[in-house]
Amino acid sequence: MLLQGQKDYLAKLPLERAESIVSVKPWDSRVIPVAENIIGVIKEKIPDADIRFMGASALRISGQNDIDIYVLCSDENKENYTEKLKELFGEKAKEKKWKFFQDGFEVSVYINNPEDQKQKEQIEVFEIFKNNPQILKEYEELKLSMNGKTYKEYQIAKYEFYNKVLGL
Repeated sequence: MLLQGQKDYLAKLPLERAESIVSVKPWDSRVIPVAENIIGVIKEKIPDADIRFMGASALRISGQNDIDIYVLCSDENKENYTEKLKELFGEKAKEKKWKFFQDGFEVSVYINNPEDQKQKEQIEVFEIFKNNPQILKEYEELKLSMNGKTYKEYQIAKYEFYNKVLGL
């Protein structure tokens, strides 16, 4: 079962994105130094930032071999952090996200409030995966089973799995 926010996200997907085919690849160890480098660059610019590398690459499992980095800050710091991130990565591709390629990896840098309910759930799911090898293995198997499916099918399957591990 999907939550309303998840349904809303899926409903807003552009058709070309929703119908794009997902390619799930084995984890690539080269992703770690690339992510660490980006985090280091952000830390130099915003030393007090709470920066999280999350997603399949951070969990060292099969996935899209992309890098998801979250810069967490309160709403009162968001404008200041956004300006500093613009200096590093240019204008945002979307409201809360920068997207670019580095060393062959697609990178997304998000700026979010850690008190936002979706962000809290995302952190909680990541921590569950990180600390429970059996659930992480099930998640990786799910991702592998979605290879060649549409992005929308892939996202629905992931959301359903997240909701299951969260007990929702």
